[in-house]
Amino acid sequence: MTLKEKRWMLFFIYFTTFLTSIGYAFIIYINSSFLQKFVSSEYIGALYGVSSLVTLIILTRISYALKKIGHFKVMLGIITLETLSVFCSAILDMYSFSGITTDYLRLSLFVILAFLIFNTTAILLRFSLDIYLEKYSKNRETGKARGIFLTTMNLAIAVSPYMVGKILTNGDFWRVYLVASAIFLPAIIITGTKLRKVRDVEYHDTKFTIGLKKVWKNKNIRSIFMTNFLLEFFYSWMTIYTPIYLFKIMGFSWENIGTMFSLMLTSFVILQLPLGKIADKYLGEKEILTAGLIITGLSTSYLAFIEKPEFIVWTAALFMTRVGAAAIEIMNETYFFKKVSPEDSDVIGFFRNASPLAYIIGPMTASVLIYFIDFKYIFAILGVIMLVGIRYSLAIKDTL
Repeated sequence: MTLKEKRWMLFFIYFTTFLTSIGYAFIIYINSSFLQKFVSSEYIGALYGVSSLVTLIILTRISYALKKIGHFKVMLGIITLETLSVFCSAILDMYSFSGITTDYLRLSLFVILAFLIFNTTAILLRFSLDIYLEKYSKNRETGKARGIFLTTMNLAIAVSPYMVGKILTNGDFWRVYLVASAIFLPAIIITGTKLRKVRDVEYHDTKFTIGLKKVWKNKNIRSIFMTNFLLEFFYSWMTIYTPIYLFKIMGFSWENIGTMFSLMLTSFVILQLPLGKIADKYLGEKEILTAGLIITGLSTSYLAFIEKPEFIVWTAALFMTRVGAAAIEIMNETYFFKKVSPEDSDVIGFFRNASPLAYIIGPMTASVLIYFIDFKYIFAILGVIMLVGIRYSLAIKDTL
C-alpha cells in the first residue's frame, strides 16, 4: 500500500471514529436518566455491571471471530448492532412517550436489552478501531496518531451534549436516540465500502488469563493498565451519576447540563493532540500522566463541596476534572500502543477490558456507597481513588 493510500485509510478511520463518537456521546450522558423511566434507580448500577460483564466475556473470545470471519465483518457487525440498538431505543421510548402501550413490563425488558447491546457494542467498536489504527500508525509517531484519534473522538463528544440539550426539551428521549441512529448510518457505509479493504493480520488468542499473564509479567504495561483502569473507573461514576446529581439534586435543566458538559469536554479537544506530540518528542509519558492524576483527583473531590447550583462554578470544576482526565487518557494510549503491535490482539483486548471491568466494579461500588453516605460524597471518594494512581504512574519507565 502506498503512502497516499495509507493516509486515505487513516482519514476513513478517523472519520468513522468521529461519526460513531457523536452517536455514542448523544446517548452516554442521558442513558442513566432514560433508564430511570423504566427501571428503579438502585438497579441502574447493576445494569451497567451486567453489560460490562457481557462485554468482558466477548472481548476474551473475540479473537475466534477475528480469525474465522475477519476483522472487517466483525467491525461491520458491531457497528450495525449498535445502530439497531439505538434506533430500537428511540422506538420504545416513542411508544412510552405517546402512551400507545400500557404493557410497561415488556417495554422495560426491551429497553434493558437495547441498553445492554449498546453498552457492549460501544466498547467492542473502540477495540476494533484500535486494531485498524495500530496497523497504520508508526511507533515513533504513536503519540501524534493517538492524539489525532482521541481529538477526533473527543471533538465529537464535546459538541454532542450541547446538541442533546437543545433536542431534549420535555423528557422526549426518543428524539435524541433517533438522531443518534441516523448519525451511525454513514459510519456503516464507510465501514462497508472503505475499511473492508484492510488486510487482516494474524490475531493472537484473547483469553483473559493469557492476557493477564502477559500484562502482569511486564511492569510497565501492568502499571499503565492500572492507570487506565482507574480512568475508566472515574468515567463509570461520572457518566452515570453526574447527570443524575446535576438534574435531580442541583436542579439544572437539561439544556444547562448539555452546555456544561460540552464546555467541560473541550479540554480533551484542546489538550490531547499537543500532549501526545510532547510525549513523543520532549517529555515522555510519566510526568504528564502523574500531573493528570493529581488534577483529576483534587478537582473531583472538590465537586462534593459545591453547595449551590451555580453554572459557572460547576462548569469550571467539571472542566478541571477533564483536564486531568485528558492528560491521563492520551498518556495511557500513547504509552501502551508504543509497547504493542497490531498482532497483539490478546494484549490490546485485555487493555480494553479495563473499561468493562471498571463498569462492573464502579457502579456496583457506588450503588452500595449511596445507601450509607450522602450522594455528593461519592465525588470525594472518587477523587481519593484517582490519587492512588500516582503510585502506578511513577512506576513506569518513560519511552524517551
